[in-house]
Amino acid sequence: MNDNLQRLVRVQEIITAVDAAQERISAIPAEVGRLEKELLAAQKEIEAERARVQELGKDRRRLEMDLMGVEAKITKYQAQLLDVKTNKEYQAMLHEIEACRAERAALDEKILLEMEESEKRHAAVRGLEEALERRRRETSQGKVRLDAETQELKGRAETLEAERQSLEAGVSADYLQPFLKVARQRKGLALVAVRDERCGGCHVRVMPKLIQQVRRATGLIACDSCKRFLYVPDEPPRANTVAAESPAQ
Repeated sequence: MNDNLQRLVRVQEIITAVDAAQERISAIPAEVGRLEKELLAAQKEIEAERARVQELGKDRRRLEMDLMGVEAKITKYQAQLLDVKTNKEYQAMLHEIEACRAERAALDEKILLEMEESEKRHAAVRGLEEALERRRRETSQGKVRLDAETQELKGRAETLEAERQSLEAGVSADYLQPFLKVARQRKGLALVAVRDERCGGCHVRVMPKLIQQVRRATGLIACDSCKRFLYVPDEPPRANTVAAESPAQ
């Protein structure tokens, strides 16, 4: 493989790497947004739970006020028992007192249930507060990590682009311009290797005659099917195997 092709193979690797870096950089703001959205959701959840706790407190205070009113009625009716003149009035007053006592029992039960529910809600709030604190730490750490990743990717892309410019400066125009044109059309993949008599781009079989032309070519030769430019990778040097002779017995 001639020097122009070797340089273009590396240029293509750089294009692919830079595109991947840019794609990752473009995806990072969405990840930051997801972290912030999850944190906001956790904050809203705890705010909603706190609001429920406050409503339970208001409900319990209303019930306690109602209970105080019922207790006052019972006290008043018991005092009036001393003033009734007839048995009918006495029985009616006892009926009112029993009704108030039943109402008091129902209110006591409701207040007890409200207290139990409030305790559960307070425990839930404490759990959510701990979860929210963890989420805050994870969000902060995640944003720092993603920012560091962004800066690292930008630095890597800049280094690769500098290498690309240096390589392209050493490539003949009759190689470089066609390569760049096809690279723009094929998302950076303009050069494909021929392996096992197949095009590395479309995997269509490449005839042996064309493979030989690619090997000998002093310019770019395209695949008949996908129109990408073909190259035959240099084979790695084979190690010489030296047979060791056994000493004569």
